[in-house]
Amino acid sequence: MEIGNWSATPDLNNIYRDIRELGLESNLAELEAFGFTVVENALSTEQVEYFRGRIIEISEARMGRKLDLENETEHAETAFIPYLLYKDKRFKESVTNPKTLTLISYLLGQHCILSSLGCHLKGPGGKGLLLHSDTSNGIPDPFSPYSHVANCNYALTDYTEAGGALAMVPGSHRHFRQPTKHEQGLDGNERYEHVIPIEVPAGSAIIWHGNTWHGSFPRKTPGLRINLSNYFCREYIAPQEDYRNTVPSDFLDGEKDKRLARLLGSDLAYGWTDDGPLKHFARRKEREMSVPSWQF
Repeated sequence: MEIGNWSATPDLNNIYRDIRELGLESNLAELEAFGFTVVENALSTEQVEYFRGRIIEISEARMGRKLDLENETEHAETAFIPYLLYKDKRFKESVTNPKTLTLISYLLGQHCILSSLGCHLKGPGGKGLLLHSDTSNGIPDPFSPYSHVANCNYALTDYTEAGGALAMVPGSHRHFRQPTKHEQGLDGNERYEHVIPIEVPAGSAIIWHGNTWHGSFPRKTPGLRINLSNYFCREYIAPQEDYRNTVPSDFLDGEKDKRLARLLGSDLAYGWTDDGPLKHFARRKEREMSVPSWQF
C-alpha cells in the first residue's frame, strides 16, 4: 500500500517510506519479531578494511604494543576501545549510514542521539560477555515495549562462534526484563539453551532492540575479532560519551552533517545555560500539537 501523510502517525510516515525505499522491510519485520536483524553488506569492502586498520592503529597506540590480526594470542579476552568518533572523520560514515540509521530511527525516534562509538577488541580466552539487556542504568522491570537504547554493531572481521561472535536470544525483547543469573551463560554447562551465535561476514551490521538479550561468545582461536559498535539512545537518556560539548571546530560539514549534529546533541532540550528552558518549552509545544509517538 502507499504510505500517506497520515495524521495518526506523523513521525512514522517518513521513516517507513525510507525503510521501504532502502529495501529494509524484511529487516523491520525481523526487528519486530525477533528483536534483532542483520543488514548484509552494510559496509563496503573498502570501508571494512579502512575502519579495521584504523582501529588496530588506535588500539596499538593505546595498548603500547603491536597486535596480530590473524595470530594474536597475548591479547586475551576483550578490551573496549572508546571514543573513536573524533579520531578519524571517516568514522562518521558508520553513524550516518542510511540503512542502519533508518532502522535506529525507527527504534528510537528521529530525535535520538549517539551514546558512544567504540570497538570491542576481542582476543582468545575468557568467558565471553554474559547475556544481558542494554536497557539498564537503573531502569526497573518490567521494561517498556519500545526501545530506550539500540545498538548497531558492524562486524569488521568475520563472525563465527569459535571466533567470539555476538550471541542473541531471539524474541527476548518481549521478556521486558534482564536475564537471571541462570539465563546468562554462554559456555559449557552454563550455556543458556536458547542462545544462538550471529555468524556473519565482515561488513554486516547487526542491529537490535534495547531489550534484547545478547552477549558475545569467548574466542577460542588465535587472532582478533574486531567490531565497530554504534550505540544510540533516546534524547532523555545521558549518553555514555560526551559529544555535545566536545565537537572539534572542523568536524561537522554544515548542512551535509545536519543529522549528525543532532545525533551529537546539538538539538537537545536539556543542559541549558543562560538561554534557559526556551528549547524545552518549544519542544514541549511541538509534542502537544502532535499525536503522541515513540518515533518522535
